Amino acid sequence: MRFSLVLIALIVYGAAYGQSVNDLDSKGGFKNYKIGDEFSAHGDKIKFTKNLENPETKQYVVRDPVTVMSHTAEVELTFYKYKLSAIIVSFKNSSKEDYQELLESLQTLYGEPEQLKDKEKDKESERFEKVFVWNGQQVALRMGYDQNYKLSEMTFYQQKGKLEKLKSEF
Repeated sequence: MRFSLVLIALIVYGAAYGQSVNDLDSKGGFKNYKIGDEFSAHGDKIKFTKNLENPETKQYVVRDPVTVMSHTAEVELTFYKYKLSAIIVSFKNSSKEDYQELLESLQTLYGEPEQLKDKEKDKESERFEKVFVWNGQQVALRMGYDQNYKLSEMTFYQQKGKLEKLKSEF
């Protein structure tokens, strides 16, 4: 009986204070920007910067900077066919200590991330010395630090959808 009570207490504690990438999925993005949002939800707060992979993929910068734990950041939004597919949060002039503070905060929120090995890095993450990734079912988060540019960067992106994106192209 005593063992059952301890087990129940641990389960309740874990559920209440557990760190999980499920929280990443339930949040769906960063601040007021959610993966899958329609362009019209943010059109008045952003400015076009460039076309990306194809004419259907466009990148915009949010006009007003954001603050995260006293660190100021620029937010860029990537839209594919007018749906938000990626959120890039860039902390410029960031020190390694700033990066570490942000990384530890994300670990508190979402648990231990996977660290990418150099051979696992893609084009967007190869410039970072260390890259950590949290993979939810719908949303993934990548955190990296570029020492040359003193840049800490968080990228929230659609976990699923690459296959759907390809299917829509053919």
